[in-house]
Amino acid sequence: MIFSKLLSRSFTALVLIIFAAIPAFAQSLSGESQVLANQLAEHLALNHKISEVPENIRVQFEQNPLQLPAEKNDRMLRNFDKAYDSDLLLNDFKSTLAEKITGQYQPEISEWLNSESTQVITDKRQEFYTLQGKRKRVITMYELDQNPPSAERTDLIASLTDTMSVTESTVESSVIILRSILQAVSQLSERQTFTNPQIDGIANNFRSQINEQVNQELTNQSTVLFHNMKSDTLTEYI
Repeated sequence: MIFSKLLSRSFTALVLIIFAAIPAFAQSLSGESQVLANQLAEHLALNHKISEVPENIRVQFEQNPLQLPAEKNDRMLRNFDKAYDSDLLLNDFKSTLAEKITGQYQPEISEWLNSESTQVITDKRQEFYTLQGKRKRVITMYELDQNPPSAERTDLIASLTDTMSVTESTVESSVIILRSILQAVSQLSERQTFTNPQIDGIANNFRSQINEQVNQELTNQSTVLFHNMKSDTLTEYI
C-alpha cells in the first residue's frame, strides 16, 4: 500500500518537472492529449528509461541492509516489484501527462515534437537502447576516451541536461522511492522503525549525496548518446 501511494506522487512530480523544463508545455486536455503524451513518452524513450530509477534503488535493498527478517524483506521486494512495474509506471506517466497537455498549446507541442531536431533526437534515444545501439556505446566510449570532447561541446551537453531538468527529475524520483521503502520498513520491522523527521533527514542526506553523481552520470550518458550529432541540431533542440 505504501508503495502504491508514493507511486503516483513520484511520477506526477516527474511530469511536472518535465513540464517546467519545456516552456511550451507549461500551461497546456482532449483526444489529442493522449496522442501527444504517447509521442513525448517515445521521444524520451521512457519505455526503456522509466525502470532505471526503481531498479537502482531496489538493488541497494536486495542485500537487506536494514536487517529485516528474511521473509519480510522478500515480501517488501515483491511488493516493490508490483508497485514499480515498468508498464504500470509508463501508463501512469502517460495518463498524468495527458491531463496536463490541453487546449491552445497542443499545436505548439505537436510542432515541437514533429520538428526535425526533435525527431532526430527521438531516433537517437530509441536506437541507444537497441542491441546495435548498445554495441555502438562501447565503440563511442572508446573514441571519447581517445579523443575527449571539446570544452564547447561539453558545455553544450551540460546545457542540454540542465534545460531538460533530467538530474532534478531523476534525483527527486529516487528520493520519493527511498521514502516509500523506509515507510514500508517501519511497518514491517519490529526493531527498525523511522519517524517522519528521521525519514526527512535520511532523504535529504540521500539527495545531497547523489545529486552530483547523478548529474555526472547523465552528462556522461548524453555525451555518448549524442556523439557525432551536429552541434547545430542540439542547439536548435535546446
